[in-house]
Amino acid sequence: MPRTIALLGHPVAHSISPRFQQAALDALGISARYEAWDTVPEDLPAAIERFRSGDVLGGNVTVPHKVAAMRLVDRPDAMVERVGALNTIINRAGLLHATNTDVAGITNALREAGVEAG
Repeated sequence: MPRTIALLGHPVAHSISPRFQQAALDALGISARYEAWDTVPEDLPAAIERFRSGDVLGGNVTVPHKVAAMRLVDRPDAMVERVGALNTIINRAGLLHATNTDVAGITNALREAGVEAG
């Protein structure tokens, strides 16, 4: 049975992430399904708790939950602490680790455009 990777946000129905992420998983032969979980803010704690399940590998977090989700994970990394937001959660044996890949993405895009950061 495939495991789940989720996009957690509100709203998420417009997101193309499930289509391209699923295509990547399929192309790599990874037995997982990428799902969009539309989660209103008051349901965030329960949605994050679902990430602890053995059949959930983790997922991506988008607006409006990037800041609020920080207090619901077990191990935010230094980047999450530094920027005050997360966008990725990884389930490692029921412990939720978090990181933020947005910073690297924007920094790389700026560098490629010839803009020096810092």
